[in-house]
Amino acid sequence: MNEHLYSFKHYSGESCYYVNVAYGIPQFCASINFDLVIFHYTLLAFIRYGRVRWYSLLQICQDISGYKVAIPQDEYQESDKLNEFFLRTGIKTVFTCLPESEWQKVYPRHKSGLEHYYTVFTGYIDEIAMGKLAQLNRSHVSRPIDIGYRARKNPYWLGRHGMIKWQLTEKFLNAPCSHKLRLDLSNDPRDVFYGDKWYGFLAKCRVVLGCESGASLHDADGKIMKSVDRYEAKHPGASFEEVEGACFPGKEANLRLFCISPRHFEACMTRTCQALVEGEYGGIFKPGVHYIEIKNDWSNIADVMLQIEDVDYCERIADNAYRDIIESGLYTYREFVKMVINRVREVGTYIPAVNQDETHWLKSLELREQYPLVFSPVAFLTGHIKFMVYRVLVSLHLYEDYRKIVSMLERQ
Repeated sequence: MNEHLYSFKHYSGESCYYVNVAYGIPQFCASINFDLVIFHYTLLAFIRYGRVRWYSLLQICQDISGYKVAIPQDEYQESDKLNEFFLRTGIKTVFTCLPESEWQKVYPRHKSGLEHYYTVFTGYIDEIAMGKLAQLNRSHVSRPIDIGYRARKNPYWLGRHGMIKWQLTEKFLNAPCSHKLRLDLSNDPRDVFYGDKWYGFLAKCRVVLGCESGASLHDADGKIMKSVDRYEAKHPGASFEEVEGACFPGKEANLRLFCISPRHFEACMTRTCQALVEGEYGGIFKPGVHYIEIKNDWSNIADVMLQIEDVDYCERIADNAYRDIIESGLYTYREFVKMVINRVREVGTYIPAVNQDETHWLKSLELREQYPLVFSPVAFLTGHIKFMVYRVLVSLHLYEDYRKIVSMLERQ
């Protein structure tokens, strides 16, 4: 997330200012004539799930001047709120993970006011991270884990596609064949790796499992999510088919949002071979060249295991991906930022000179982000306490129950 968020600061070559809305948006932002205003997915997620003061946020975002664009993610859910936000704040351009065929399903022009749509990935290759990872890379024969993977059981309101992530763990732990491969696979939230520990884990694995991220169910107003949460609370252990019939009959596969995940690029960076469920992968990753393909009906798991046992073959696959995807330089955050700025230059106004009277406000923004404890002590301390509580709940294996309870309460 941080790599995506700060890519504009690192690679645009322009003066970038950040506002963490968890600490509020200062009113003086409306006094600054920004050239470009980017509403990042970290903010848009707060809007979708109602965890900000909607009308006060909307008012200040309306008052901020500059050409406005949005970069949302997880667009399968509560898109009506985003459409209203886009329309009322004057956002005209969206950089979306949706393919062109789905643009008008999720963000119809008459609801969103959008004029320009561009499809992007959920994440890219970070050159700063590349420098760190070069020290971790090692030959496959010396890696202690043959197959690694981390996931969690997604809620059924993501649709059938959302099940693939956690099914991968179960299918490979219960593979219908004998083997001597060393597996480190888990759907347990307590086993999640954060930050550099994730990269360290990847570098220990010869092969990592994966699939396209996204969802196959569009829930524009959040009613499906509310219905599923309530039903599962009353019927724990219900199957997908049961929940589908009770909560969203006939709506499964009403959306095709299947995306490359940052995990795919991260595996490439650590020269880890990938075994991926068949998909499009942005037209970048090719089966048999850049990854070992797992059939989406799970029919070839035994054959995949045999391929994974061949250490030299897996290393060649990983080297192909590194050469064609990493070394090409086509899929970096630098290129992503360049593309965003170029598209804005084509359709909007961008980069006039900064008014000298605004410099003190801009300096205030910088200081506010550098020292949040000074400027927003209550919000800062509350956020840190919430994170500590989260870590404790995860360690006690209670976080999933806590998340479901909070989700239901928020949607009453």
